[in-house]
Amino acid sequence: MVPNTGNRQKHIHFIGIGGSSMSGLAELALKQGYAVSGSDRSDSQLLDRLRNEGIHIYTSQEACNITDDIDTVVYTLAVPESNPELAAARKKNIPVCERGVYLGMIADHYRYTAAVSGTHGKTTVTSMLSSILISDNKKPSVHIGGVFHRIGGSVLASDSEYFITEACEYHENFLNIRPYAGIILNVEPEHLDYYRDFDHIRSAFSKFAASCSEDGFLVVCKDCDAAVSVSGSARCRVVMYSIHDTSAEFYASDIGHENGSAHYTLMHRGDPVCKICLNVPGAHNISDSVAAAAAALNLGCSPEGIADGLAEFHGAGRRFEQKGTCSGAPLIDDYAHHPTEINAVLSAARDVIPDKGRIIAVFQPHTYSRAMAFQNEFAEALSKADKVIVTDIYSARESDPGTISGSSMAGYFAEKGIDAVYISDFGDIADVIKNTAVPGDIVITLGAGSVNRVIDEILK
Repeated sequence: MVPNTGNRQKHIHFIGIGGSSMSGLAELALKQGYAVSGSDRSDSQLLDRLRNEGIHIYTSQEACNITDDIDTVVYTLAVPESNPELAAARKKNIPVCERGVYLGMIADHYRYTAAVSGTHGKTTVTSMLSSILISDNKKPSVHIGGVFHRIGGSVLASDSEYFITEACEYHENFLNIRPYAGIILNVEPEHLDYYRDFDHIRSAFSKFAASCSEDGFLVVCKDCDAAVSVSGSARCRVVMYSIHDTSAEFYASDIGHENGSAHYTLMHRGDPVCKICLNVPGAHNISDSVAAAAAALNLGCSPEGIADGLAEFHGAGRRFEQKGTCSGAPLIDDYAHHPTEINAVLSAARDVIPDKGRIIAVFQPHTYSRAMAFQNEFAEALSKADKVIVTDIYSARESDPGTISGSSMAGYFAEKGIDAVYISDFGDIADVIKNTAVPGDIVITLGAGSVNRVIDEILK
């Protein structure tokens, strides 16, 4: 990262600035005093927000966007070498930096970097941990791969020694971070467009465990055998947590649910720490909150700060986020795009709706490789819904192999006994929901792509 010193304001340009992580890094750079610009291939509400922050946005990627005053270009792995902006930067000898490397460089500036890893739950736990440190007056800098409403976005910049960030395992990007505190929430097969197999994934997480500072600590979910296994590579103190195993150092006791929220007593080595009241439902959120609390206590936070920080957490953007209603049915948007995540979200939905209420799920598969690898697991997870609408696969960085589609997946789900249909157009999906949903139902959009636009169509 180019130091922002001297008489001239340093300029960083982000290729693919519309991504959840890249947009956050761009905002963080802006708040740290850099001039920031960026480009993406299509416009979005997120880009509008960045414009409002003062970031210059290009909605086409052309060589002329790389002006001579740019000091560093940050790009994502989805950007090919043939990208005209990346090629222009190299031609001009402007330093270029991959997103994960750039995040690692930022993290190195902080004494206490806490990096949250895992196949699922990273955004939620990063937000929860950030909320606790804010309540405990630690004044953290924060980088989240989603919107956390308490900080008004995805980043927070401060001059403190604390930095809380997500640590994504895709392409082993989290190995660019050398954290004081690491968190491993779970380890499951995922990103099989990069990883050869599950052994390759476990190897990457083992390296992440080993990367934590010897003076720091690693928080690990005891309920996940693979997470426990990879923690053996850690050179630091390992802190185990669980939602139910009383042999773990931290666990939840006296769990209860009321009005769609959860409460429990946080326990440490058999002794109560504090009462926790969450404003979000589901066993997965209880587990995530115990992970955040365990990390926070080891970062020096008080029990009061932990209780208040978790009480102030009302969910992260696109994580069981209610966006409105349709005929009395809540419209929930969730980023879930892996079978385990979908299973957790639908289980949480079942906890909060009336006994006779229906779950209507709108599912947008995310990437062809994931759809092919987990089609049967998706069917098992979606069987928790009463009605499933499948739309086209969100390709992201991949090309269509011609072997799987939203239509074929809907047919497969129907063969498995699921009430599933395929609808391509988001407006048509909205019309079906308007004519189908009744009070007592819950409508959930599921996917990491653009499926949340269905709710926009419903609310028009």
